[in-house]
Amino acid sequence: MLIAHWTFDVDTVDGRRVADTAGAGPVAELNETAEIVPGREGEALSLGGNGRAVIPATPQLVLSQVFGFSVAFFVRVTEEPIGEWRSLVYKPVAENDARGLGLWLYPDAMRLRVQLFTVKGPDYADSRARLTVGEWTHIAFVVDTTGMFLYLNGRLDVAVPLEHAVVTPAGPIYLGSEPTKPGFGGLMDDFRVYASALDEEAVRSLADYQGS
Repeated sequence: MLIAHWTFDVDTVDGRRVADTAGAGPVAELNETAEIVPGREGEALSLGGNGRAVIPATPQLVLSQVFGFSVAFFVRVTEEPIGEWRSLVYKPVAENDARGLGLWLYPDAMRLRVQLFTVKGPDYADSRARLTVGEWTHIAFVVDTTGMFLYLNGRLDVAVPLEHAVVTPAGPIYLGSEPTKPGFGGLMDDFRVYASALDEEAVRSLADYQGS
């Protein structure tokens, strides 16, 4: 079930605020260096360095492993590795907490690391495939009671079983830079949050989506 969707198209933007198009979800707040620019189809979110969009924590965005959840988006990274971790998406357990759900680019490679924090500590999954600088990639991160699954361009790239319960990430969502890490340089588009675990067919359909 789709619970929030930010297209970043110009008709959803009011100054530095971007509306959720899926319903009554929270407004994403852009900081002073994030911009809305031409994207894949329509507009996209442009980020780099300290650029970020922050989606406030709300009850509808409390993601439960019991029911499953998914996040999906397109990204176009425009810079080579910079020698440190670069954040794409981060959702802590609570405000100002260092634990939670995260997706980062490796310091020395165009590979992804995804993280969930469990009752026994963090669990990680590292992508086998590499992103290509300057090209759009669709990313989907799916979680259910059995494990976490990372899809790239509609195909399952890596699956990792979860032996311990996930600590529910109930904090705000950071797109781009987070409080303790710089963000990636590039564009993000069509950011979606689901209160269910998407199957491969659903992920493939999103990866093939050409609308705005």
